[in-house]
Amino acid sequence: VNKALQRTEGNTKKLSLAFGGVGKLIGALGLGLVARQIVNTSRTFEDLEATLRAVTGGAENAAVSMELVRKFTSGTTFQLENVASAFTTLVNAGIAPTSEVLTDFGNLAAGAGKDITQLAQAVFNATTGEMEMLKQFGVIARVEGEQLAVTFRGQTKRIGRDADSIVEHLRQISQEAF
Repeated sequence: VNKALQRTEGNTKKLSLAFGGVGKLIGALGLGLVARQIVNTSRTFEDLEATLRAVTGGAENAAVSMELVRKFTSGTTFQLENVASAFTTLVNAGIAPTSEVLTDFGNLAAGAGKDITQLAQAVFNATTGEMEMLKQFGVIARVEGEQLAVTFRGQTKRIGRDADSIVEHLRQISQEAF
């Protein structure tokens, strides 16, 4: 019995040493992954800031825009990259993406189980006359001459075909429904 216990104790010590080495290896790998994630995050921020500089016309405007995106992102479930992408899409559509606009669009997107980038693209498309993407948010828009007949949850309203009217109506839907 004593010999068997000694063998078991010896095997346990060997296993313990082996697992100790594995633990160090796992720890080193973990540190490597954390370091890589930090580098990737820094690179992502640099890319986002470069994009914002390009679409806002300069470093000062980009800094203000990045701060708006950061603040908005900190209070939502949306990821920074997605909010920055939505911001850029809205700017390219000629829409001023204020924190209020982002909040309303974020609520509408979340209410439909979609990402804010999808809504930003749908809005961008709508401002160019393509209404199809709005359907994924429960919004059906049909062109009727110089107006749009926009239906949401069985209620139809006629609005202008311009970007401002589309944005305001979608914000109104968001405020009332979500």
